[in-house]
Amino acid sequence: MRFFIISFFLAVIPVSSRLKAQMIISYVLDTPEFFLSPVNTDKYETLDSCYLTLSYSFRSRSYEKDDSLSNVDLMELQMGNRYNAFFSRNLRDMDITNTKDMKEKMTFSFIPKEYKGWDILINNEEKRETVTTRLPFSEQVTEYEEPVPELTFTPTEETDTVMGYFCKSALCSYGGREWKVYYTEEIPLPFGPWKLNGADGLILKALDTENNFVFEAVGLTQQSNPIIRYDWKRKRMEKEEWKEFERDMYKNAGAFLRSTRARVSIADDSERGYHRLKEDWSEYYNPLER
Repeated sequence: MRFFIISFFLAVIPVSSRLKAQMIISYVLDTPEFFLSPVNTDKYETLDSCYLTLSYSFRSRSYEKDDSLSNVDLMELQMGNRYNAFFSRNLRDMDITNTKDMKEKMTFSFIPKEYKGWDILINNEEKRETVTTRLPFSEQVTEYEEPVPELTFTPTEETDTVMGYFCKSALCSYGGREWKVYYTEEIPLPFGPWKLNGADGLILKALDTENNFVFEAVGLTQQSNPIIRYDWKRKRMEKEEWKEFERDMYKNAGAFLRSTRARVSIADDSERGYHRLKEDWSEYYNPLER
């Protein structure tokens, strides 16, 4: 898969007697796929400090018959007294690097498509979570809030060892999927990856029963780090409104792309070497929560 940022420029556009700079990005792809655009990470609010951080390898399907789950990302669960946060560590590190490079060199690196553009912030006192999602080819960010799900875990006889910790297993249902989780009572915290919380110990591994997703712990540290929330302009939605918007965004990907400022072309063997993306393009859609 080739991915090139061909060019970008700052267009100065008059807005209400002020001047506003906008960055226009051009992409050339081998095949149509969603990609995230760089965002600025300079401004943020520190909400809490974590006392424990758990890293997960997250594997998911890249296409419908991808039984090997070839998409791989590194996710991070930060656990604090007032807040928990769950996000792509790979994406956050790249965002920070790109922000620095844009200021110093006016360049940035492309974001691999397997890096997840969503994150979850849990308010432990109010038992509510905020789900933030960045839209492809765009600086747009959406979010919705909901109560922390109350999941019911049914124990099974299966056990496993993850990172040297003995784990019991249990089944639960959430978001239209059945999940098997492996939790350790050696760390008696009711947390886990994504929205899978409430087991009788820290969840170190979770997989859906249809082999679409696998979270597996790969690192655990007690180093204190800030739990932050970036100062991005977010469009607030109700959860069901977001789910409908997301489904339509993937089903009608060509129409969604037209609503962004990105310029996307597809590489081919023609004289020009590329052609415009077809408007009837649809993107593979397989959400964690149906």
